[in-house]
Amino acid sequence: MKIIKKGLLPYRAVEPVEEKDTGLTVIFYHGWGTTAESYLEFAEALAEEGYRVILPELIYHDSRNLLANPFYPPILQEFFWKTIFTSMDEFDGLLEELKIPAHQLIVAGSSMGGFIAAGMGARQKQLAGIASINGSGSFLLTEQLLRTRDLRPILSPDEKILLKHYDPAKSERFSGPMLLLHGKEDPVIPVEGQMAYYQCRVKKYGPQQTKMILYDGVGHQFTDEMAAAFIEWLKGLQQSPLTAKELVTPFISREIKSLLGYATSPGQAEEAYEEYMAAANQRLYRFEIREDVVGCIGIHLEEGQLKIRHIAVTPEARGQGIGGRMIEWIQTEHSPCVVVAETDREAVEFYRKTGFTAISLGEKYPGVERFRCERKEIRYEKC
Repeated sequence: MKIIKKGLLPYRAVEPVEEKDTGLTVIFYHGWGTTAESYLEFAEALAEEGYRVILPELIYHDSRNLLANPFYPPILQEFFWKTIFTSMDEFDGLLEELKIPAHQLIVAGSSMGGFIAAGMGARQKQLAGIASINGSGSFLLTEQLLRTRDLRPILSPDEKILLKHYDPAKSERFSGPMLLLHGKEDPVIPVEGQMAYYQCRVKKYGPQQTKMILYDGVGHQFTDEMAAAFIEWLKGLQQSPLTAKELVTPFISREIKSLLGYATSPGQAEEAYEEYMAAANQRLYRFEIREDVVGCIGIHLEEGQLKIRHIAVTPEARGQGIGGRMIEWIQTEHSPCVVVAETDREAVEFYRKTGFTAISLGEKYPGVERFRCERKEIRYEKC
């Protein structure tokens, strides 16, 4: 780990494990009242995955005019947005200092850092990706929600103008990959702001480039599950394009027979395939990377619900996030209100990592516990 202080923009730098170097750099902004150093352990985990990590020191934090009591409400209210806006204004200077092309940078952050990261969507067009964790890209709406919650005066016209000037929801320029993670029970930053920002991006760019996961029972914490989802998303930025094709021929190929055999049993693969070909409300898709079949997914559609009946990835392609990408594709393709699946204990963690909640159904068969997994589509119209 290097501590680098050049001019007014000191930062920590953690270099990637050499043999895994992805060529990508993650700039990670910390939250209000915390420090760049507090994210060193997380930065080292990212470095183990092959990413260079930059942890900028923020104004009024770290070694830069540190506030004596940052959580005293009048101090927090005076300097919170100043810190965000200053960090956004300083970003071009940080880029110049790092001398890294924008297309090799992922900007991310947690809590206040999530606001800063999302804010780059209003300024930068060429980044490799943006991730906002327990933050918000709806600056004006979030401040209005905070003031209502805290029984504070409404915004003045000048305050509204300033927030709109920086607000990504009002002046979004970044159309690339974005990840939004938030605890549903967050008592600090209202989740409604993050949800509204998600809906704004979907309206402007479609659902393909923006992924949002809301975590049941989670407050204002950056959990291990969020960290794992962030790393999984990072890996997806480097992956080869995944192409899908619906299967309609009555003849089952060798590859699909093998994949359905993994999802059911080898003896049931042909019968399962015939069911898909015969049912109007069922679909079976084949997924390829560079013309090589890597997976398949079979679904049942009914009244806003999409049920995953079968999902399988070839042994050679496992561990690369392809299963999660297939689920993202079908959710984008069919836009259901909810995606559901039933699975066993062995596979339930896969669904949890992909943003599903899981409820035990008990032992449906002797000695075999089953789980209902569910992921709801985010629908929030206020923008």
